[in-house]
Amino acid sequence: MSPIAITVLAFALMLFGILAGGWVQGRLPAGHLSSSSKEVVKLSMGVMGTLAALVLGLLVASAQGSYAARQSEIKQLTAYVILLDLLMDQYGKDAESARVA
Repeated sequence: MSPIAITVLAFALMLFGILAGGWVQGRLPAGHLSSSSKEVVKLSMGVMGTLAALVLGLLVASAQGSYAARQSEIKQLTAYVILLDLLMDQYGKDAESARVA
């Protein structure tokens, strides 16, 4: 799934949640709209936000680790190519055609 499709899907789900919440709020009994109920919802949303931040932080850390590993592999491969070029240079004219290619 492309990143744009995921973004559009996430936006649509959030918009649906907002609209559904507004619809449900108008139909709730007065007892469910008390200040203590609102505090529980606020606390729950704070926990959900914290968990989402932790998950996103882990994803970013994982991506950074993967990037660092690939960067290290590229540096090692580059070092091998330079070493091969130097070794072929020592062979002189016999290895010139392979060095050029």
